[in-house]
Amino acid sequence: IYNKVIVPRGGEFFLTLSDGTGVWLNAESELEYPVKFTSGERHVKLKGEAYFSVKKDTTKPFFVTSGAYRLRVYGTEFNMNTYHKERIQVLVNGAVGFRANASTPERRLKPNQLGEANEITGEVEIKDVDVYSYIAWKNQDVVFVNERLESIMEKIERWYDVSVFFQNDSLKDVRFYGNVQRYADIRDLLFFLEKTSDVHFSVKDRTIIVSNK
Repeated sequence: IYNKVIVPRGGEFFLTLSDGTGVWLNAESELEYPVKFTSGERHVKLKGEAYFSVKKDTTKPFFVTSGAYRLRVYGTEFNMNTYHKERIQVLVNGAVGFRANASTPERRLKPNQLGEANEITGEVEIKDVDVYSYIAWKNQDVVFVNERLESIMEKIERWYDVSVFFQNDSLKDVRFYGNVQRYADIRDLLFFLEKTSDVHFSVKDRTIIVSNK
């Protein structure tokens, strides 16, 4: 018997699986998991983004699938982002087996590494990164490290359940550095972004309009 947790835009959720594994679900995400792990492996299905703290059990490997993508976990903490099928991201504090799809070989990720996989082409890229900037959402923090405004606004759409309209496509490539708390009022976060750039934000109902100052 499987349960399904659906987290809408603007929400987050934490749950503990039957084996003691903790899962933090980001906004606009889904997790399917069994009421109890009874077979020789532990298997869950993810859409969206989640941070896992996997209970180590050498007799029952832990797997996360998303479409054709499959991740094998060896007892560790990791973040998995599947919002974009052409850029599935995994970041680890331990070891996981990383592959783009069933036809590609497994590669092992080490701590403080980011693995990006294209489920369609099978291409895989692994690089060393500052992991915290990718998992800060779990602690209600917002960290930007040379991040494009388009990527930032995609996150804001999910976190605050809003829509974003760019008056000029060139604004999508404006980049930001910063570390702030995720304010309850979206205007506080937009004020920070506006103060540190030449970008202007206006809010009308549930739409954010991005323009030049």
